[in-house]
Amino acid sequence: MRWFILLFTVVMCFGSPCVDIHFSPYAGAENIITLHSETRYFEDLLFPHPKITVEDLNRPEDCPHFSSKNQWLRKAKSACIGVPLSAMCLITQHEVFGHGYRVRDLGAKYGKVEGYKMYVVGGSTSIDFTESMTSSLRLTVTIAGLEADAILANKIRLKWLSQGYVEGRQAMLGLMSSLSFTGYACGSINTPKITPNAGNDIANYIFYLNATYPEEQVSYNQIRYLSLLNFLNPFIYYSILAQGFYDAFCIPTKLFMLPIGDAKYLPSFRMALTPFGLQGYLENFLVIDSVPTFFYFKWGKNGGNIYWGVGFENSTIFKWKTGSLGFRMDLWQQPNILFEQGAITFLQLESQEFSTQELYPTSVLSARSLGAAFSAIGSYGAIRWPFRIFMELGYKTAGYLPGEALRESPIVRGGFAGQF
Repeated sequence: MRWFILLFTVVMCFGSPCVDIHFSPYAGAENIITLHSETRYFEDLLFPHPKITVEDLNRPEDCPHFSSKNQWLRKAKSACIGVPLSAMCLITQHEVFGHGYRVRDLGAKYGKVEGYKMYVVGGSTSIDFTESMTSSLRLTVTIAGLEADAILANKIRLKWLSQGYVEGRQAMLGLMSSLSFTGYACGSINTPKITPNAGNDIANYIFYLNATYPEEQVSYNQIRYLSLLNFLNPFIYYSILAQGFYDAFCIPTKLFMLPIGDAKYLPSFRMALTPFGLQGYLENFLVIDSVPTFFYFKWGKNGGNIYWGVGFENSTIFKWKTGSLGFRMDLWQQPNILFEQGAITFLQLESQEFSTQELYPTSVLSARSLGAAFSAIGSYGAIRWPFRIFMELGYKTAGYLPGEALRESPIVRGGFAGQF
């Protein structure tokens, strides 16, 4: 918890704080990216980099900055500072703005966060669940960390696309957040038959998903193999390339995209976890005049249910000297999130060996609903101002949308973007 307080204090004092009612993954991602950027800003003040020219790149043997000694110094700095910093930022996003957010969103009726444990290479969230908790809601808490990581990865990609390149010192954060699900899945245990008690997200997910939807059992191997599809993501390889270019030449890596007329296009694919089963995402990134547009298609099938969704985001559709205006929209059809207890309580389920006993009748599990969310994203501020104000206002219906409330609710978040 002290690491989170320090993070928020630094961002509030020096950076671009973003807040919403329960500190969602969207607010967390903006704050994490800001904090990570601030460390690079202060690093440049302490260790200024010489400007690399085209002549230097054409004749690297004559540029002392490309010497073997300086390359090894940059590699050591990346290993000793860059990697630990990126890992701690990702852990904070995963625990505080992921698991912690979902519990805060559900409220004290279902559970309460008792604290966080943060380490350089890992972390955990201690949660006291109440008797009102259900297996369906427990699934939303279990996957909240991974969905927060995915939101962070997407925010980083949009910033890379708007600037047209990948900054090498941010590459590791982008890489870690993109492969978070794959890392968890490949490091998990076998399919659990009793309630896991080791705090493993994948093990908990498999147990509660199979308990809720016993008609179609999901296995550890299935999740592990499907998680490898997340390597069908070009930003992973841009991240690796950018880290190499930074260590060798201290220069950013340009993003190459597929030309479509005046626009540039780049697709990506990933698998994700939902409270009703695995789901595939086809993510699409379109850039016109340095303004990125993100749109996706998602689909999945489990327990006799077929679920799908589409979404669109562009924060700068309209732009003028002192501001901008854009929109974000999501539409989905999916099984309902179950707030009511099943045949046995959540605490009883935790204390017994898993069986094929139905928690809910088929009619409840197969019921699906259409849902939607819409928000306007705006910013305002003159060039001479020390910061720009930004705000997102909207509304969503009841249903599962990563990073948003499960119930029908308004979308309200805002902050300011500081200019160094």
